[in-house]
Amino acid sequence: MFGPKDPVVIRLEHLLMTADLLRLPLIATFEHPVETKGWLPERLEKVFPAHGQRFVKKTFNACSDALVNRAIRKLSVKQFGLAGGEIDVCILQSALSLLDMGFEVFLLEDSVFSSKLHPRPALDRMYRAGVIPSTFKILFYELLRTVDREAWPKEARARIGSFPPEFFEVERLPPWEPA
Repeated sequence: MFGPKDPVVIRLEHLLMTADLLRLPLIATFEHPVETKGWLPERLEKVFPAHGQRFVKKTFNACSDALVNRAIRKLSVKQFGLAGGEIDVCILQSALSLLDMGFEVFLLEDSVFSSKLHPRPALDRMYRAGVIPSTFKILFYELLRTVDREAWPKEARARIGSFPPEFFEVERLPPWEPA
């Protein structure tokens, strides 16, 4: 669906690397049958954090899958950042359920996709329900909080050298067009 230089793929790659750097809880879902829907593109597979959880689901809403729901409830988080696709199906339904479960939900607009050209109705519905619009850049800087790497979380400081220097140059990510 996407090439390796697609802006969404590049942002998803950065998001996965950020989850790895900061040891952020990560749940990835794949729609059954994965033979036709697919796994991660190779570029993303290479950076998927070892601590990340993967689930194959038969429901559009990830929260309606019993295993995914259980994994979500076991996380010690109050906020979720959503990325991936499809905006107008899986992301929409999962976002609304996460809100109903009491989570604060951020939609990383520059890290989501849809097979439809005009996902604006889904975005509008999510935002009216309480989903907070965001981007990868906003999330990245909010998590790190400072340019002073010595002030970053201890686990991140210890692992900085294992990431390519360009990873930290978020300002150089390719442009994206809001829906």
